Amino acid sequence: MWESNIETADPPLGKCPACDVTIPAANLVIAYDMVGDWPRMLATCPDCEDAVNPV
Repeated sequence: MWESNIETADPPLGKCPACDVTIPAANLVIAYDMVGDWPRMLATCPDCEDAVNPV
């Protein structure tokens, strides 16, 4: 099996609006098209564990 020593990482989704912790891409719960002022994604904060809209 082929192995790579190159690490690939998805960029973070943003920061938690409640505690300002960076939210990794792996914490994405759902992403959807933005309509008006509605947010585009929902993710779980790794620190406060709330479902938030990363900013």
